[in-house]
Amino acid sequence: MIGNKSEKNPKLLMDLAKKGDNNAFAELYDMYFKPVFRYIYLRLKNKRDSEDLAQTVFLKFYKSVSGFREKGKSPLAYFFTIARNSIIDFWRKKKEVRLEDVEEAMEQTPAAEDTQSEVLRDEAAGAINKTLENLSEEQQEVIILKFMNELTNKEIAGLLGKNEEAVRQLQCRALKLLKQHLKK
Repeated sequence: MIGNKSEKNPKLLMDLAKKGDNNAFAELYDMYFKPVFRYIYLRLKNKRDSEDLAQTVFLKFYKSVSGFREKGKSPLAYFFTIARNSIIDFWRKKKEVRLEDVEEAMEQTPAAEDTQSEVLRDEAAGAINKTLENLSEEQQEVIILKFMNELTNKEIAGLLGKNEEAVRQLQCRALKLLKQHLKK
């Protein structure tokens, strides 16, 4: 059983998971599933595929945790690296991008009992997602990692293999473009 002290310490949990502690793995899963899913969903924009891919990320982590080396990075960066590579593999395997089927589109449609504020929130989220599509892949990735997953520029730089200044410039340009598109 994991003590209270280790439950919120991701680095200690990673060490325990490397030693085969299934409770530590479960804690990491609980801690990181939501940010990993959100990162994938914002790239794929398909709930089912995102859920499947998020599960794949944790399966890959489980199989590769023994090879994890901290190297000064947060454990979340390791999960995002696996997620990023999994997304690349997903698009490579998918020869053609399928349009959302009618059933899925119906699931996304607000029900009659939805409140006005929920509908407005969904419309705003849709507008932001649509606006994100106007950014380059790198800009999208920086914005998602920075604002949706709350990583620092240093963590993003390490994850993307860029320096912090390049990340800052990508972020500034992306925010300017987002502002321009959202004004329209």
